[in-house]
Amino acid sequence: MVEKLKAPRGTQDILAPDSGLWQQIESTAIEIFSKAGFNEIRTPIFESTDVFNRAVGQDSDIVNKEMYTFSDRSDRSLTLRPEATASVVRAFIENNLDREGRPQKLWYRGPMFRYERPQTGRYRQFHQIGIEALGAKAPYIDLEIIGLARDMLESLGIKDLTLYINSLGNKESRKNYTTALKDFLASLQDKVCEDCQRRFKQNPLRALDCKVEADQKLYANAPAITDFLDEESQEIWTKVQAGLKDLDINFVHDKKLVRGLDYYSHCVFEFKTNSKTLGAQSTVLAGGRYDSLVSTLGGAETAAVGWALGIERLSLLVKEVQEEKEEKKLFIISDSAAEALKLARKLRADLKDFSVDFDYEEAKFKKQFDKALKKNYSHIVFYMEDERSKGLYKIKNLRTQEEKDGLNLDELTHLCSNKLASLS
Repeated sequence: MVEKLKAPRGTQDILAPDSGLWQQIESTAIEIFSKAGFNEIRTPIFESTDVFNRAVGQDSDIVNKEMYTFSDRSDRSLTLRPEATASVVRAFIENNLDREGRPQKLWYRGPMFRYERPQTGRYRQFHQIGIEALGAKAPYIDLEIIGLARDMLESLGIKDLTLYINSLGNKESRKNYTTALKDFLASLQDKVCEDCQRRFKQNPLRALDCKVEADQKLYANAPAITDFLDEESQEIWTKVQAGLKDLDINFVHDKKLVRGLDYYSHCVFEFKTNSKTLGAQSTVLAGGRYDSLVSTLGGAETAAVGWALGIERLSLLVKEVQEEKEEKKLFIISDSAAEALKLARKLRADLKDFSVDFDYEEAKFKKQFDKALKKNYSHIVFYMEDERSKGLYKIKNLRTQEEKDGLNLDELTHLCSNKLASLS
C-alpha cells in the first residue's frame, strides 16, 4: 500500500469555512488600506540570507534558530522570508521608491516561514498582513499606523483589545539604557534561562522579551528605558502619547515591551486580547518604528514605521466573533434545479451578505435535507412543485426548528432581511 502523504508539520491546508474567514480579513484590510492611500507590494518569498541577517540581527532567535536557509545550485545562501519588513525595505531601496515621493505607504500579505514549535494559531508556514510607511519622521505617521490597526481589528468585530506601547528611543538613548540594564541583569545570570544568559552577552534588551514566566517575574523591577530617553526621543514619545489620547485610543505603557527584532527604535506597540481562544499567546498585531533599517540595508537614512498581524491567529478571533452571530446561510430544497437556480440568483441579488445554495443534481428530498444539515446551513427554503404552483415559499430555521409558510417572494426576502434569527 502506498503511504498516505501528509502536509509537513507546522503547515496546514486552509479549507472552507476557514478560507471564507481569510477572504473576509483580506478584503477588510484592502478596503481600510486603500482609503488611507496605501498601495500593495508583493515581494519574493525567499531572499538573500544577508537581507535578514543584517535586518533582523545576527544574535536574534529568528536568525539563530528559526530561519529556513538553503543553498541554491549556484551555492548562494537563500532564506525563506521569516518576516516581510526586511523584504519591503530591500525592495524600497532596489526600486528607488523614495524617488516617487515620500512617504511611501505600502501594504503586503503572504506566507512567512519560521522553524518554531507549532501552537495555537502559530505555524511554521504562517501568513501575515502588514503595512509600512517609509519616509515620514513626524510622530503623526505613528498615530496613523496605530489608528489603522485599531480600525481593522474593530471592523472585524474584535472588541476586547488593549494597546500596549513603549519607546526604545534612539541609539544614544539605548546605549545609556543598556549600561543600566546590564548592571541590573548581572546579578540574575545564575537564575534565568540559558537564552537570557546568552542575550545578556549579545543584546541585553532581548532579555525583557523572554517568554519564561519565572524570568519575567525577576525582570519586574528592571529599569525603564523611558527613564533614559534623550531630548529628541522624549519629545517623540510625549507626542505619540498625547496623539493617542486625542484620537481616543486607550493605551497601557509597558516598560518591558521591546519587540523581538533589532531594527526597532522609538515607539513600539502591540494589540493584545484577553480571548481564551489564543491562550497565553495573546498578541494579535504588533509593530513600531525602525528609522535605521533602510540605512542598515544600504539605503539613505529613512524614517519608517509599520506593523504586521498573523492571519491564522486573527482568523481564530474572527471565527469566535462570528459564532456569536446568526450565520446567514440559506439552502434551497427543490425538485427542479432549474427553478432553484433562478430563485437562488434572485435571493443572492436581493439579500445582502447572504450565502444561498441549492442542489444541482435534483437529489431526493431527504438527501437534500441531510446535505443542508451536514453543511451547517442555518435556514432552508422549500421550493417544491406544490409551493411553485401557488407562487409561495416555505422557510425553516434549523437552529430553532421554527417554520413559516405561505410567503410570497417579497415577504420571504423581507423576513430574511429583518427576522432571520426568529421566524415568529
